[in-house]
Amino acid sequence: MSKRTMIAYCIVAIGAILGIIYGSVSTADFVAHLDRKLHPISCSLLPFGSEKSEVDPSVEGCKVALFSNYSSFWRKDYWGGIPWSVPSIGLFSFALFVSVFSLIIRRGHELGPNISLLIAALAATVASIIFLKISRGELHVTCATCVGTYISSFILLLGTILVLVFSRHDRFVSQVKYTMAGAFVGWILIFLLELGISVSLPVLVYAKSLPDYTKVVTSCEQLNPTQDFDKYLISIGKAKDAKVQGIFVADPLCPACKAFHDRFQRLEMAQGISTRLFLLPLDAECNWMLKDSMHPGACLLSRALLCSKDKAGEVLDWIFENQEELRMLGLGKAIEQIKEKVLKKFPDLGDCIESRDTKIYLNKLLHEAADMALPLITPQFYVQGKRLCDEDTDLGLEYALVHLLGNKDGGQK
Repeated sequence: MSKRTMIAYCIVAIGAILGIIYGSVSTADFVAHLDRKLHPISCSLLPFGSEKSEVDPSVEGCKVALFSNYSSFWRKDYWGGIPWSVPSIGLFSFALFVSVFSLIIRRGHELGPNISLLIAALAATVASIIFLKISRGELHVTCATCVGTYISSFILLLGTILVLVFSRHDRFVSQVKYTMAGAFVGWILIFLLELGISVSLPVLVYAKSLPDYTKVVTSCEQLNPTQDFDKYLISIGKAKDAKVQGIFVADPLCPACKAFHDRFQRLEMAQGISTRLFLLPLDAECNWMLKDSMHPGACLLSRALLCSKDKAGEVLDWIFENQEELRMLGLGKAIEQIKEKVLKKFPDLGDCIESRDTKIYLNKLLHEAADMALPLITPQFYVQGKRLCDEDTDLGLEYALVHLLGNKDGGQK
């Protein structure tokens, strides 16, 4: 084996080791949240010793990626699902094994291991491109730890390409021959089998080690509606063929409400749930249950939603899309500017927003919340009257909904 080929294998090993490190850090962050509590997150190209609180603005990209629907698979079967970082650890471990194996026996430049190595490198690179596209196109964030994995994949692919190029001469010099075509194919299949085992084994171990969350996700309280409760619910777009009723308790300026709404809308099973909105503005301007406003301006936007009637879904989507700007205006006490922005987008709401009847109606709605002893927190989500636990509004969302609905089809039997 030539020095050039050995250097190429060393590049492969570097990419594989980095991939294992970043995959392990991502998995550790994911596993830490399996106790259904908040934990610090590693969000850096130098992940070791860089744990930061979830409320630290610098981890926002990693936090969004971690809690998004794209961070794991089999989410209906397991609480949180299986993080994609788990099979990635297996894939990078296989690449590391092949590179070390090749360097030790000095015959790893043969086509058998190299073809399997190329398949692993291509799989890692294609996956990185897909997740990078999702991160920028769907989530609109950049996850530093994820970027580390992407870089590892590209280093792995570069090293693999160099191995294939440089080892052509080595194969010619060593005159590698196979007495039978079947032996060559078998040699490749053995390595591909090892690749499959390397990727699937961590997934199986992870799945088997998960605790049973069945009882805890269905342990939260029931909704106790009053006789007039239904008339205060706002339809925000009936799902097609919906057979299940859902109630979304939200403050229009609550960031967690926006995040939950975005996650829920991306779920396939959301198509089987007809969701209605119950407003709970955490703004002392109208909410007499509060001494201080958590989200100034939420009362104004709540009245806008009450006035929007059939357009409530459209208005809510617009509020969530512009929530950060509206929140900043509210915190700056620029309520009139919020009103101007609303009326510029929805001019027909002008007379209704400030009307005495709308303000009285919102006050009655809040009395309804008090009569039901509804907790003064948002978001809350109820399925068929059963509350989705606060701990299940992100990673465990699909799993919890499956058990609240009693089947894996989102209530569509």
